[in-house]
Amino acid sequence: MALTDDNGLCSRLDVRTKLAVLLALIVTGAFVKDFAWGSMVFAFACMLTFAIGRRKMALSFAASYALIMIIFWATLFLPRSVSGALGSAVLLARTCMPVFLFAAAFVSSTKIGDLTAALYSLRLPRALVVPLAVCVRFFPTLGQEAGAVLTSMHLRGLGLSPRNVVAHPVLTFESLLVPLMLRCAKIADELAASAVARGIDRPGLRTSYSPIRITAADVAVMASTIAWCAGVIAAKTYFEGGLVV
Repeated sequence: MALTDDNGLCSRLDVRTKLAVLLALIVTGAFVKDFAWGSMVFAFACMLTFAIGRRKMALSFAASYALIMIIFWATLFLPRSVSGALGSAVLLARTCMPVFLFAAAFVSSTKIGDLTAALYSLRLPRALVVPLAVCVRFFPTLGQEAGAVLTSMHLRGLGLSPRNVVAHPVLTFESLLVPLMLRCAKIADELAASAVARGIDRPGLRTSYSPIRITAADVAVMASTIAWCAGVIAAKTYFEGGLVV
């Protein structure tokens, strides 16, 4: 099986299905924070992302999760003054990994027109739909801008490497953060103007080139997500005698 990303099923899933899966992972992550049960939630997110065609993304997040766990175990051998803060940061990253994984799959496979049509079909107010639509495009665009900034830094001999961070910490971070901060404001303005030009704030019924409908694949994905997340929460409640939020 090829490990290249496939836009097939992931792009064909209804936007409301992907939002429901993302919400289920967020709710489950709020209740399940320990290693064993949290790893089961992440394993499901990986399998689902892999199954819907985002294979490279699932494998890269799985490798990152393994690295996070190695760092977490390494903190057990550090002095308590260091391990406390580092362990908390690693725990937060590990808890958020399932949500980040499927959110990345959602953003990379969802067109703005499909998103706005789906959100309006849910009778959500325009004051909520417009910011959500802009945010979905903001982070991928910011990632592209960050790549351009890193390339520019590398050409000037200020690549983001351990050597430059130690030898020139102020100059390195200044060269990275200042352009990104300036681009953040510019990107937000450009995306908002683009959304308005496409008629995002136009009153009346919204339509989409892609049909907005729930298919058998959507039902299967939602059913498996609800069953897995509910099973993990129920098992944690049964074996540990309750939930800790």
